[in-house]
Amino acid sequence: MIGKSMKLNRDSAMVKALPWRKPIALHISGKRICLSDIRNYFRMMHHHKKKEYTEESEVMIKAIRTSCAYVGFFVFLLCITSTKFYSYKYNVTWNQMANRKPDFRCIWSVVDNKTKCKPVCDHGYFGLYGMKTCHQWLNCTDIKSIKGFEKIQTDTIGYVKKVWISKWDGYEVVVKKIRQNLNGPTSHDEFHNGVQFLQDFSNHPDVLQIVGHCNETLVTELHAMADATNLEKHLRQNKEFDNVFVRFQLCIDFVRIMTTLHSGHGGKVFAHCDAGNVNIMLQQYLLTDDFRLVISDVDSLLGFDIRDGVSQKRMCPFKSDRNYFQPFNAPEQYFNHKLKTFPYDEKIDIWKIPNICDRLLYRNSIKREVLPHLTALHKRCKSSDPKGRPTALEVLKIYEYTYKILKNDSQIY
Repeated sequence: MIGKSMKLNRDSAMVKALPWRKPIALHISGKRICLSDIRNYFRMMHHHKKKEYTEESEVMIKAIRTSCAYVGFFVFLLCITSTKFYSYKYNVTWNQMANRKPDFRCIWSVVDNKTKCKPVCDHGYFGLYGMKTCHQWLNCTDIKSIKGFEKIQTDTIGYVKKVWISKWDGYEVVVKKIRQNLNGPTSHDEFHNGVQFLQDFSNHPDVLQIVGHCNETLVTELHAMADATNLEKHLRQNKEFDNVFVRFQLCIDFVRIMTTLHSGHGGKVFAHCDAGNVNIMLQQYLLTDDFRLVISDVDSLLGFDIRDGVSQKRMCPFKSDRNYFQPFNAPEQYFNHKLKTFPYDEKIDIWKIPNICDRLLYRNSIKREVLPHLTALHKRCKSSDPKGRPTALEVLKIYEYTYKILKNDSQIY
């Protein structure tokens, strides 16, 4: 009887109802055992009260053990996969998911002359250098309790915001408030767009970390070396960092951040609108204490809708003092901007890459080591046809490959 039960009954109601379904089968001791056969075996054993240990019983026991092992392994893979998916989607570390101490990001700070660390946090939380645990974004009550505002000394004046250094719970933070006497609703819209962007990309390593916000006040992490226009000053003070690797790494950082902007979020890709020249562009990036870049001024980023995988062309909002000059700006962005002609896409950023990297490399001796490797690439970046320009990701890969070549070149030390 057991031998007959092992044969697939193709006239069964289940197979008739699901003619495309193939039974799950195991091959044990040279025999093909269907899982339905195991079920029938137990039914037969229960009906006939059969307890003899036969060869067929041994085969069935092996089949049961094998099927249980398969099921267990499948459940294990499902748990691991779902855990990694959750971690990737929500930027949650395994330690945080397990309710343990968070992971930490550590750097060597040239400002404090020591190693310092901060916790890596989930969306809606922040971690400052020196903190042991993550804290929820500050709300209006928290922000109103912040005392002691010190105006940041800089050669640049914020177009949309006033900026101060202050302290929250003993940690230095930056407080930004929208200017009330400039540009009316345009500045307000850009300010709130910037806040939303920082929230969307919160705790991304290449984006300024938001600490909290309330109405027209924004609180962020402090980077003491300020924006990237201060690079030469800080390298003069820390000459051991003034080398081809540190400078070219800043070029890589700039392109990697651009890759993040061009990769898309919420159905949009982003490009710079408020970048009329090299200095204005570099003012939108901050230097970290270990000579890396993070993007900070995101108020004027323009979002291009993505349809069928293609970004839709549009133009930056018009402002009377927003001008675009060549050779820094792409032709399609330069010509007749005030007449609102020649709409463009994110490739306007690609045109600017060679100028920015040239400025970050700065010294002629360093340029001679790097730029010959990038001649063909930078020529493509300056294509008058936007379609002829590479993507930010293409540029990033070539930059990273060039960096490895420089590292392996024994003449560059």
